[in-house]
Amino acid sequence: MTIARKNLILATASLFALLPGIVWAQDAKAPDKGLNTQIGAAELTITLDAALAGFALRNAQFGTGSTSQNGNRQGGRDWAEGFAKPGLELTAPLGGGQVYGLLSVIGSFTRGDGDAQATSGTSMRPSYLAPEDYAIGWRSGGSFAALGEDAIDISLGNQAFTIGDGFLIVDGTAEGSRRAAYVLGPRAAFADTAILRINTAPVRADLFHLAGHVDQQRMLGGDAPATRLYGANLEWFGSADSDKGRASFEDRAWYLGLTALHIYDADSAGTFSFANGNNGSAGGANRDGLNVFAIRGGGALLAPLSESLADLSLYGEYAVQRNDSTNRKVRADAWYIEPQYTFSALPWQPKLAYRYAFYSGDGNSADSTDKSWDSLYTGGGPRGFGRWDMGEIYARYVGGNSNLASHMLHLSAQPADDWQIGAIYYRHDFDKAPTGVAASRLMDEIDLYAQWDTPLKGLGVTLLSAAGKPGSGQKAQLTSNNAGNGEAVDRTIWLGQIVLSYSF
Repeated sequence: MTIARKNLILATASLFALLPGIVWAQDAKAPDKGLNTQIGAAELTITLDAALAGFALRNAQFGTGSTSQNGNRQGGRDWAEGFAKPGLELTAPLGGGQVYGLLSVIGSFTRGDGDAQATSGTSMRPSYLAPEDYAIGWRSGGSFAALGEDAIDISLGNQAFTIGDGFLIVDGTAEGSRRAAYVLGPRAAFADTAILRINTAPVRADLFHLAGHVDQQRMLGGDAPATRLYGANLEWFGSADSDKGRASFEDRAWYLGLTALHIYDADSAGTFSFANGNNGSAGGANRDGLNVFAIRGGGALLAPLSESLADLSLYGEYAVQRNDSTNRKVRADAWYIEPQYTFSALPWQPKLAYRYAFYSGDGNSADSTDKSWDSLYTGGGPRGFGRWDMGEIYARYVGGNSNLASHMLHLSAQPADDWQIGAIYYRHDFDKAPTGVAASRLMDEIDLYAQWDTPLKGLGVTLLSAAGKPGSGQKAQLTSNNAGNGEAVDRTIWLGQIVLSYSF
């Protein structure tokens, strides 16, 4: 047995050994999430989120293999990832509302062979411990009773922030490399945030300043460009549960929204410079001076018209990116539309969804305008499987959300209150085929998953298997990249993974 496989087995066994103690402590001390205790007039809440996952992938990069940091190339990889995130929230009365502080750290690791990107960022088996959230804020409580509880929420520091379902903004920290845990991706906080949430109803708003967490040395030169931005978000919505939709996306039965943001400072040096003749960036170049505008809607938008339409949901967003700065002209756009229908009268209440998503590419790298979409700070998003990491194979190991036209068909069902199962089919095409590639077909992928909320409170298990087959355009690009060396470029990628997650 190889050392990598021994480490994978030992890591998995270690978590199973720890679970009884973790779960016992959670059941004994806190029937609800977090452990709460009073300190005078203040309240302290202690939380813990953790996960351990095992992965096995074959035919990496459709047969060309995945290269480790030491130059070794492997067709198959087996690895484990894990993280733990203990957190504290302290709240105390102030000015008719509550002042609060957030503090959390994340420790993460990768063991085994490392992830299966073309160049594996975690083959050196990294571990990393660093602060995640450290922020202070004030909620208005009942200070503005006519506007609702906690109508005003203002905060400063390092913290997570999401707009809508995460099409533009959901994840402020890139994962992998020496940050470890590339697939689990536990880090999401933005740096230097200043966020004003106006949680009124039926219209709410966000005013925000954000900066991405960037460390090129730790990320082996593969981090996003250092970026600072400000913007505004406005939403008209209806709540699914009382008035909780004012503060929680998940509790909005439907919504319509507008977002505008401006990047006023971004790294434009080196690989992030705009050079005429090399402008099809999509990797974060040309951000300095970029403006982004978006309109979106989602949920049971038609339900108010007729009760018979309550099972029909519709999600969509259209966004443009424009930059008129000297030597950084950008004209890019992205959009998606996703109707869903729940067969509520059938056993297991199956839901069928279809989505078409488009992210522009640049068909002429020799002109002075970049038309490739910059995916900014997108990620998994709050709507679960099939969101903006589009495919457990494609999104992790093949490509990103730029120069892409994607079809998704998603069937899910709930056999029991604690079980969810699903199947997702993706067909991905290039918007603009790469230079020297005539065909647009990128790849096809099928993901099968099952999620189980176990009887042990806070413990969940997710099983997934996936297969990805290259299209004619992808095979042509791989052949070109490998300079006709005769290597296989047409093999199906196979993936299996298991994730154990715990939330206290």
